[in-house]
Amino acid sequence: SHTSHTSHTSHTSHTSPTSSISWMDKIKNIINYRSGTTNANDFYEYSSDEDYPYFNKEHHKSLMQRHLTPSMYKKLYKLQTSNGVTLNDIISCGTACGYSVARNMGVMAGDYESYTLFAPLLNDIIREYHDFSPTSRHTTDLNPAHLKSVKDLDPNSEYVLSTRIRVARSVAGLPFPSSSPRAARRKVEDLSRSCLSALTGDLAGCYLPLNEMDNDTNDDLIQRHILFDNPDEWSITAGLGRDWPDARGVFVNVDDLDDTPDFVVWVNEEDHLRIMCLRKGGDIFAVFEKLVRGVNALELGLASRGYEFLHDDHLGYVVGCPTNLGTGMRASMHVKLIKISTLPGFERLCTRMGLEVRGKHGEKDSRHAGIFDLSNRHRLGFSEVELIQLMIEGVAYLIDLEKRAEAGEEIDLNDHYNWEKDAERENARQGLKKRVTKRRVERERNNK
Repeated sequence: SHTSHTSHTSHTSHTSPTSSISWMDKIKNIINYRSGTTNANDFYEYSSDEDYPYFNKEHHKSLMQRHLTPSMYKKLYKLQTSNGVTLNDIISCGTACGYSVARNMGVMAGDYESYTLFAPLLNDIIREYHDFSPTSRHTTDLNPAHLKSVKDLDPNSEYVLSTRIRVARSVAGLPFPSSSPRAARRKVEDLSRSCLSALTGDLAGCYLPLNEMDNDTNDDLIQRHILFDNPDEWSITAGLGRDWPDARGVFVNVDDLDDTPDFVVWVNEEDHLRIMCLRKGGDIFAVFEKLVRGVNALELGLASRGYEFLHDDHLGYVVGCPTNLGTGMRASMHVKLIKISTLPGFERLCTRMGLEVRGKHGEKDSRHAGIFDLSNRHRLGFSEVELIQLMIEGVAYLIDLEKRAEAGEEIDLNDHYNWEKDAERENARQGLKKRVTKRRVERERNNK
């Protein structure tokens, strides 16, 4: 229900650009709007037709651009959440930067309320990206014991070089980083530092604030993939680079930075928290188990301080970028597949197995070196256990194909597009396939 915003939707008049409103009043409206004392209706003196974003067909190809029609813009552009987040705030990353393969959503929610107030746009984007309807429910399962296959995929590390799982989390009741004022951002950092300092055993370590970090340390941690990148044009237009580096930091479970941590927490980058565990080799069970222990410890720490992670039955763990809704999880392995990766259909086969393929150095790496970052394509509508199980099965299958190619067997990847029909894998995939079928039925029913 949007009853709290009735005053916004019922206000239909607007002041013409040619009216006698003084420049002093215009400036006062802007200042008061940004401070939260004036609502969006007072600020927007222009009609929706005059204010509708310009989209260049060559550069603006995001999901936001595809779904934000003039009529939808007219319905939403004067609304604002209780935190002051407007439609133009959440679409700024898609209107300013145009299209980026790595950032094809074109939208970044500013707070939890954004998903309700701007639902006509965000529901369409979520439906297309995740194949997930507004009436669907997400399932969460963070119990490592529920994994059906927990073996180390590559005990000798001949193919799997490293394994990493990260999850994104928001602190309930606080705006997301793209729209967070300084005070709220500092509140997230204070809460995080307090909870992280209470970690014990193999999770214990130290917190490194960005604003106290020298350039050499900053560059070194980025190069070692321990720390997030500094802002680029996309993160700045999305609102994520404001006041940088104030109230941002990284936690590592080592005391000496020359050592490599295997438990890392990013604070106030794209999400309030990004919690990750990473290790050499392919023991994904050990990585998942340690990650879950860390997540649970932080959740207990927040609860003791009167806070919790933001979660609901529909969207699962709720964060700013719609791509990360649901599990908020990206489980990945760096895998050496020199032979089969050169064959036609390699990426298509990975896609059919529910895997996303990136270069060794992440989503912006297009170089071919025979080493790939393979991860779960899905986030929303499937549990953490289901997605990790899917990745285990998929990576194991690719390694088997690579071994056969190394032995001289001629591999035609077109023969493996229906790999899920393999009897051994059928049982492991049944739950996942039933969910896909159920979601398709729901979508067809809603479209009738």
